[in-house]
Amino acid sequence: MKKLMITAGNGMFGGGLARSLSGRDDVEVNAMVRKLDSFKLRADNVTAVRGDMDDPGSMAAALDGVTDVFLVSPMDEHIATREINVIDAVVASGTNARILKLHGAVEHKGDHLSQLHGKSLAHLNESGLPWTLICPNSVMETSFLGLAGSIQFGLIAGTSGHGKVGFVALDDVSDATAQVVADGSFVGEKVMLTGPEAIDMYEVAAAFSEVLGKEIPYQDMTDDEFAKMVIEFGAFPDRETLEMQVLCHYRAWGRGDAALVSDDFERVTGRRAMTVKQWIEQHKDHFAG
Repeated sequence: MKKLMITAGNGMFGGGLARSLSGRDDVEVNAMVRKLDSFKLRADNVTAVRGDMDDPGSMAAALDGVTDVFLVSPMDEHIATREINVIDAVVASGTNARILKLHGAVEHKGDHLSQLHGKSLAHLNESGLPWTLICPNSVMETSFLGLAGSIQFGLIAGTSGHGKVGFVALDDVSDATAQVVADGSFVGEKVMLTGPEAIDMYEVAAAFSEVLGKEIPYQDMTDDEFAKMVIEFGAFPDRETLEMQVLCHYRAWGRGDAALVSDDFERVTGRRAMTVKQWIEQHKDHFAG
């Protein structure tokens, strides 16, 4: 029997993994949250446990008896500090739990986000704990859900040119990670999770056009043009936030660094990963206005 602690039980990846594991009889889950009443998932094998990545001493209960820890943190300036806190808390617990660290497949070539994750990875290697890297390509939920507003205006804007991306669905990331937890596989290895093909944003716009039944072109812009537009629109508070959450990713896409396609998802789950068109069809109501 595996027992998993999820560091951010209410986060996108943490919550997705908890849902994928809910109801299983081979994995128990401690979903660590700051406020217990904020965790809504109910399952016999999933327990909400109070803890805070900013406070290493608060994690003892969440780490009690665990065999694995899913390590993910909010995408902000505190990534390295919080993840190092978790790693140190696992070492102090004496569980020797395996760390399954979420680490995007796309190489950011020394930008600030890459530096933060680099500090966390270096500390993990130094800790002596067993590890597995869960490496999704750009996730469709973060890449596409925010496009709903611009789609209502009849276009999709971005800065990635013809750079291709092996977009992957959150459910696929969650399901594959759940299986890696359950069977204990890929220790000391990377699990690269991608969609079945790499496509550019012009092709993404064509898929939206087909599914939604209206012409939605892709408009490529410079970083400055795009930043001015979305900040004025109120989608992001400032250039710094936009840089970490969007622009650095678009830049990597444009360089071709996200044109990654792997069969790891199919090897782990035994089924084919979701395509962009299938994902849009599944989320059609979100974009239908």
